[in-house]
Amino acid sequence: MARVSIEDVANLAGVSITTVSRVINNKDYPVAEKTKKKVLKAVKELNYFPDFTAQNLRNNFSNTIGLITREISDPYFGIIARAVTERASYYGVLSIVCNTGRNPVNELQYHDLLWQHKVRGIILSGGGLDADDYRDKLQEQIKRYNDHGNRIVSLAPQGLEMPYVTIDNRATGEMITDYLVDLGHRKIAFLGGPEQIYTASERVKGYKLSLTKHGLTFDPTLLHHGQFSWESGYEAARRLLLENREFSGICCANDDIAYGVLQALKEQNIQVPGQVSVISIGDLPLSTHIDPPLTTAQVPLYDMALRAVDVIMDGSKPDHNASLIFKTPIVKRLSTAPYISGLGQG
Repeated sequence: MARVSIEDVANLAGVSITTVSRVINNKDYPVAEKTKKKVLKAVKELNYFPDFTAQNLRNNFSNTIGLITREISDPYFGIIARAVTERASYYGVLSIVCNTGRNPVNELQYHDLLWQHKVRGIILSGGGLDADDYRDKLQEQIKRYNDHGNRIVSLAPQGLEMPYVTIDNRATGEMITDYLVDLGHRKIAFLGGPEQIYTASERVKGYKLSLTKHGLTFDPTLLHHGQFSWESGYEAARRLLLENREFSGICCANDDIAYGVLQALKEQNIQVPGQVSVISIGDLPLSTHIDPPLTTAQVPLYDMALRAVDVIMDGSKPDHNASLIFKTPIVKRLSTAPYISGLGQG
């Protein structure tokens, strides 16, 4: 039995082959709704499937996209992976998920492997490393994809000109600090991620901007650079307590850090938010279920990842030097309250 061709679909629908291609490949061209329905009806009647193998031979790239993630067991990256695989399936392409274990050497090796497999685009889900060697090598990867009309899209800052589908990390760090200041807190700690990761450094910059804006003095003893992890938040909060630092609020660079903070405070019988208010960035599913439920800036990870796949697959904006910036509204829960008193005072 002969394979059904795109010409067969066009003939049955009474349209051109170009119109059929635009409909089935979701191209950003205006196609009348009536025409679109005729094409889709013909596709269904003929049980037509695009010949991806022939397409691959023509463009020398596979119908596969790559996702490079830092730690797939982390719910943050798990949400992204779910969105990418689901959206790729919608487009009829495969997705390869590469877990680096937060090791930049592994990440660069994955770039080479994905290039060897001729994936048609890559999504970077973690912030870039502020190091010349890493940045130079990533720039080479971006250039060779751009030279072939394909894209590497990032969901977090990389310190390079490239397409982004992301949030404003600096503005979000500033916003969560503003939130505590507006509640009357004046001694506010910030527990961040690795200092050399752009995501972490941008959120710290926002924290400092907020303090300056409100006429508050930055206290370096209240700033901690660690990992984006529960353990790091726990140890940082323990250190603040052991050093008897004066504070009434804690800004956390992500929800995982905040979970560790809440555990450390609970072990010392410190009331949240009665004595210390805690706010973070992320709004992971667990944040509604911990005690107390966490006030946090919502990062729309699922929607961002969907849009990143769209950018690779349908050629929509952002172009090679543009960005799509998602908002991060604060979800108010029970871990924050107006200032009454703090720790290390009196």
